[in-house]
Amino acid sequence: MLQKNYFFLLIGLFFCADLNAQEYFQQKVDYTIHVKLNDVKNELSADETIGYLNNSSQTLNFIYMHIWPNGYKNDSTAMAKQMLESGNTTFYYADAEQRGYIDSLDFKVDGQPVKWTYAGDPSIAKLFLNEPLKSGEKIIITTPFHVKIPSGKISRMGHIGQSYQISQWYPKPAVFDRSGWHQFPYLNQGEYYSEFGTFDVYITVPKNYVVGATGDLVNGEKEKQWLDENAKKTAAMTSFPTDMSFPKSDTATKILHYHLGLIHDFAWFADKRYHVLKGEVTLPNSKRKVTTYVMFTNANADLWKKSLQYMHDAIYYYSLWNGDYAYDVVTAVDGTISAGGGMEYPTITVIGTASNDFDLETVIAHELGHNWFYGMLGSNEREYPWMDEGINSYYENRYLEQVHPDAKLLGNFAYSEAAKILDLSKYKHREEYYLTYLINAAKNEDQALDLPSAEYTSLNYDGDVYCKTALAFTYLMSYLGKPMMDKAMQTYFDTWKFKHPQPYDLQKVFDDVTNKDLSWFFDDLLNSTEKIDYKIVAEQKLDSNEGYNITVKNTGQINGPFSVAGIINGKIRGLVWYDGFSGKKKLGFPPGNYDHFKIDYFDDIPEINRNNNTIKTKGLLKKMEPLRLQIFGSLDDPDKTQLFFTPVIGWNNYNKTMLGAAFYNAIIPQKKLEYVFVPMYAFGNSDLTGYGQIHYNITPDNTFFQQITLGVNGARFAYASNPFTTNFNKIAPEILFKFKKKRARSNLQQTLRYRNINIIQEAAHYEENNSTYFAVKDTTHKMFNDVTYSITNSRVINPFSAELNFQQGDKMMKLALTAKYTLTLSKTKSIDFRAFAGTFLGTTVENAAPYAFRLSGETGYQDYFYDNIFLGRSEYTGILSQQFTETNGAFKMYTALEQSTNWLASVNAKASLPILPLRIYADIGTAGSNYYNEKVLYDAGIDLPIAKNIFEIYFPLFYSQDIKNEVQANNWKYLQTVRFTLNLNLLNPLEMIRNLSF
Repeated sequence: MLQKNYFFLLIGLFFCADLNAQEYFQQKVDYTIHVKLNDVKNELSADETIGYLNNSSQTLNFIYMHIWPNGYKNDSTAMAKQMLESGNTTFYYADAEQRGYIDSLDFKVDGQPVKWTYAGDPSIAKLFLNEPLKSGEKIIITTPFHVKIPSGKISRMGHIGQSYQISQWYPKPAVFDRSGWHQFPYLNQGEYYSEFGTFDVYITVPKNYVVGATGDLVNGEKEKQWLDENAKKTAAMTSFPTDMSFPKSDTATKILHYHLGLIHDFAWFADKRYHVLKGEVTLPNSKRKVTTYVMFTNANADLWKKSLQYMHDAIYYYSLWNGDYAYDVVTAVDGTISAGGGMEYPTITVIGTASNDFDLETVIAHELGHNWFYGMLGSNEREYPWMDEGINSYYENRYLEQVHPDAKLLGNFAYSEAAKILDLSKYKHREEYYLTYLINAAKNEDQALDLPSAEYTSLNYDGDVYCKTALAFTYLMSYLGKPMMDKAMQTYFDTWKFKHPQPYDLQKVFDDVTNKDLSWFFDDLLNSTEKIDYKIVAEQKLDSNEGYNITVKNTGQINGPFSVAGIINGKIRGLVWYDGFSGKKKLGFPPGNYDHFKIDYFDDIPEINRNNNTIKTKGLLKKMEPLRLQIFGSLDDPDKTQLFFTPVIGWNNYNKTMLGAAFYNAIIPQKKLEYVFVPMYAFGNSDLTGYGQIHYNITPDNTFFQQITLGVNGARFAYASNPFTTNFNKIAPEILFKFKKKRARSNLQQTLRYRNINIIQEAAHYEENNSTYFAVKDTTHKMFNDVTYSITNSRVINPFSAELNFQQGDKMMKLALTAKYTLTLSKTKSIDFRAFAGTFLGTTVENAAPYAFRLSGETGYQDYFYDNIFLGRSEYTGILSQQFTETNGAFKMYTALEQSTNWLASVNAKASLPILPLRIYADIGTAGSNYYNEKVLYDAGIDLPIAKNIFEIYFPLFYSQDIKNEVQANNWKYLQTVRFTLNLNLLNPLEMIRNLSF
């Protein structure tokens, strides 16, 4: 078997090598499509003729066809599964009317019917040719087709009312290139790869629709005149109405013929409410003029009134830096797109809702830029998304820095008093790219850029594909200089426009043009998760005006080039680029009377840590920045030593009102060393109280663990006031192992946590003196070991988790398993199941008694780890005694029955009610060798989830006869049986701080 596997592997390698060894080729695919819109049924009826020319050296026996509207067909499609995996339930809960499909297909080749089948997904078809298609031969493929247009709230194609965004709507052959066939299903995350050719598309719509489409309108002088009149009317308007209703459709129709060659896709958009603006831009190199259109509704008309200038600027600068725009027209339309801020197609783009001028300009520039990186340079965006989205994001940032050099991260808010107080005014727009990349990179949860688009997590699709690539190419430009960078990119454009470049084609151009070894860039920075980070270690001024020796250490894994600047009075007085290296090295720097030196002064390098880039030439603490005490929080500022604080108020029944402040450095992104300390003064017992936490995060490379966190947690609060106020002190060192996922997009996460919990507890005992008893305070120290393994699947449909917990200490050992499963019924309704089983191990009844399993969960005095916040921890009566945690048996009705020093098992359920915002609950459980008789007990009632899983109130309605007897024996009133949970947990204040920070 092993030898056979090697044999097939060698055959596969030979076949792949044969394809890659071929000379470059690309197939030519020409389309003629006649399509009619039915805006009552929201359907398309069409027929299509495809001319397919085989320019490869291969003989083809079949052709894969993309029939992507079927991605919207049912819950079994690749798109449906991907959206659920991403946590998006829009399509899952869509009804039949909101979904879509393509049908009525009848494929013929050269007039003869052919067999076809679905190929792994209903959005891919495989056509079996009646005769082999030899190299250099051409066939004609024809088919009628019908498309039910899905809701525009789902993905890129769809309609909202009678506003239509028609994209990826027709059958088209998959690309066959040097690497073979590229058939792939329609996905929401992951874009396209199609063959270049000529399109002739005839669109029939009611006469009063304004249509924007790919290509040149070639048959409609009346239509052009009508658009011009609309444009003149729009240009003269100083204000726009708010009406967004759809006018009645004209009973007469019109046929619009669009034609264009050297493109690989066709999209069109139609809306009866569109205003139109028309303009013209002169290209910088050829001086050719390009006609521009924008089409928009009343919804954002005040913003869109300025959009022609955005289009003209973007076309001009993209042409200047890369090469002139190749076509005669470009259009941007206002659309109800759900797949991000905008979506690109050849010569036309659809733009989503924008909140301000800058946002609209940013999206327009980005989407128009895709006419280069996707449009004219037709790389495989499904396999190499950085070649389109990433490089285009680099030019988006460059464009914004060109036309808005002072643009701030927070826009106009950066100039507000609030931004100044929060120390946020200085951050430029580019910081958005860096922060988005760093959020996951700091936790080592980023992904390399050599992956297919479908493999990225949603955050990494933004943070890596878009933002890291933009940062990386900005870094490359800073190193090479703008003239060399532009020369390389213009050469790339001239060499590969209207073709299908791959990563090594781009790298070869840069190698040839720059004559530099850029493997650190293409191999390390782009195609790995290795990080770049240089650190200034020391500076030494040399004698005889020979300058300085600057000692720099490479603390990262990439030996990329870097710059060092010499600063005098806040201004650069010298800047030197150095080749990358590993380890530590002394670098010569020109002479000057510098105040300090700084690596990467302009923040062009995507370093993982910019807090070690500076050293002063004078003073004791040369590498320490000035202290900044900052209320609430801010962004990480390498030029300051930041300490954040937030006022804090608290209350419990023994400390009473507590006032203090939280001091912390925990912000986004994650730091290696993070801490939060919350000292408070308690007015009830005139004492100091509070809690704190300090953690050190380790992100090992290529290991079994994603992250290892070492930490210590501590707390001090009063827990009783009879006969006098007594305190507990908790110190708990811990280590948390977060296991690496097999696949980054997986919702399955595993952790292993060990805690050494030390409880130093003040207590009271009574002593006798002359027959008088008085209370004396004493102290006890208990130590526990606590180990918890957890596995969680956070999928949005039917999530589950399991937790195995082992406890040891104070002559006891116990083991418990808690499992949870949510049965999802609808978008807002579900049934939550919980099962618990626990047992003591080798522990006597006497030693187990203080730690007994309890059917009713734990109240304050039973929380022997002091893990949870209780307002009245030691209360036995009154409203505060009715707070509990859903641990152990998790019964909502309190009972002293079934407290077990041996074992306990229970099952719990909560179900949403069809109409009311209430849930019903039911619990059943039993225990062995307990204080009472072994019986199966149950309870049931109403759950009022004021804040689900945080603050819930439970009203019992039914319970076992034994519990009824207990209620009667204690003479409990009904309100005394009502209980509540209040989960304000102390375990992870760092996460609480981070969630409140930026």
